[in-house]
Amino acid sequence: MKPVRAGIAGIMLPTVFPSLDHALPVLWDHVRRHPVRAAHRDFLRLCIGPGGNNGVAHSLARSGRWSVTLYLGDTADRTAHPLTITTRHRP
Repeated sequence: MKPVRAGIAGIMLPTVFPSLDHALPVLWDHVRRHPVRAAHRDFLRLCIGPGGNNGVAHSLARSGRWSVTLYLGDTADRTAHPLTITTRHRP
């Protein structure tokens, strides 16, 4: 698999990883350390958690990009943090 660039706005600077398999555990580690509502955490675990790379890999193969918004905090006081993975790298 080719290198990917992954980051979470305001949480993890965009970083180039040798492959998607290297990036996902790092992203998941960042997500699970933050206050994410249970249903949203379950969705993210299916996408980027252990064994959850099929949909992301398919999206990257098709368009070179996959993204989702990570919402932290409760409904009244939550912040949005785009999580993006791409196979197209900026210098």
